Amino acid sequence: MIFTSSSDELSEFCGELNQNSNYVAIDTEFIRINTYFPELCLLQLAYKKNNDKNIIVLDVFKKEINFKPFIDILKNKKITKVFHAARQDCEIFLNLFNFLPQNIFDTQVAAMVCGIGDQESYENLAMNFLSVKIDKTYQFMDWSKRPLSKSQINYAANDVFYLCDIYEKQKELLKKLKRDNWIIEENQKLTKKNTYDHNLTSIYKKIRFNKTSKNKKLIFELLDIREKIAKKINLPRNQVIKDVNLINLIKKLPTTIEDFENIPLFSKKELNGIYAKKIYSIIESFLKRDKIESSVIKETNEKLLDTINLLKILLKFKCNEYKIPTRLIASNQDLEDFILNENYNIPALKGWRFDVFGNDAIRLKNGEIAIFIGKQGLDLIKLNKR
Repeated sequence: MIFTSSSDELSEFCGELNQNSNYVAIDTEFIRINTYFPELCLLQLAYKKNNDKNIIVLDVFKKEINFKPFIDILKNKKITKVFHAARQDCEIFLNLFNFLPQNIFDTQVAAMVCGIGDQESYENLAMNFLSVKIDKTYQFMDWSKRPLSKSQINYAANDVFYLCDIYEKQKELLKKLKRDNWIIEENQKLTKKNTYDHNLTSIYKKIRFNKTSKNKKLIFELLDIREKIAKKINLPRNQVIKDVNLINLIKKLPTTIEDFENIPLFSKKELNGIYAKKIYSIIESFLKRDKIESSVIKETNEKLLDTINLLKILLKFKCNEYKIPTRLIASNQDLEDFILNENYNIPALKGWRFDVFGNDAIRLKNGEIAIFIGKQGLDLIKLNKR
């Protein structure tokens, strides 16, 4: 294992990797305290040569590093880039280099495809596949602090050391399950820039508030504008508008600009003068729409609820059959979109998901099949239409 901040040693390592391996295990350590975008502190790489692992831990925090040899590796489609929970690592590379790694393999996604848990941790996969217990002592440490101790460096190195073995085990299992194509589809998403747009659904779920169908659109719009402001000025979202202030605004729902100005909102006063009018215009538009849509929404929601619940039963039934988590197939929003628009462009109607769930979902919606309780539990039956 090499611990270094030398561009020359990085270049030498990448050259040897390129000659001796068709994959590389990658991990990063970063901080995200006072910025919206993560700041890279360490870069860890590993590959195998004759069953021996070669590892470099590169100290990049406030260092002038020539990343070109590493960038060439990321661009090389012949070399598989192996990550665990790749999204944050890839987001770092997108921000640093303005492009995404090609030919990605995410072991967390692969675990779901293999039917092993739902968003399993690296620690759990090491135990599951290798019977190795990972020490997570430094999981939440501040990686910007220097000097790093030997145990901290070893901890960082272990994040790629076992990743090589997990990847090889998962490849074997995917082949055995005949799900190689499934993982290809999933990993291709990680190479597309729109994957790294802020995930409003995930942020929405974390907001502790009485959410209703009536205020859902407003909450999403306010969360969206907050994310855009946070990105623009590179501040964490709660240093732009705290969740509690956002919730307070939605509760009070001011109908005049005067009422709006009396509600504390932005964490920094200078932001108020720049973005306040934009926030109020969102509320104003919502209030206008609400008058028009309120009667329609009530009727639509009553129709939606029963159908969504039926589709949820089908989704759970099909996922149990394949031993995969439901989130891998479709979200509640996907099911709602599917009901409202037959041609909606949702993942569940494409590729392997269509074979596992989408086709039966369409048939259920069209009244061609029904769910019934058989001797072995839930099952599907074809209906004869008259």
